Amino acid sequence: MSILEIVLSDEQVKMIQQQINGLISCELSKMRNSNNDKQRYMNKKQTCNYLQISNNTLDCWIEKGLPVIKINGVIRFDRLAIDKWLSSKV
Repeated sequence: MSILEIVLSDEQVKMIQQQINGLISCELSKMRNSNNDKQRYMNKKQTCNYLQISNNTLDCWIEKGLPVIKINGVIRFDRLAIDKWLSSKV
């Protein structure tokens, strides 16, 4: 089996990174705008739907620092804090 290796210049890598960052930012904006009519604080199921991820992935993200709010043992997620956390990962 042959291996294909693609070599890019630093400038090309930087351009690709900028394009990917732009696409991610655009998609985050679309998600924010389409969910403006929804409530700010969500339970786990709503958060999974908002992020379009599984419950297991959500648990992993919580371990990696996704902000949660615990009130009397009840977990809630702030939509704005989630968006800010996601933006910091781009």
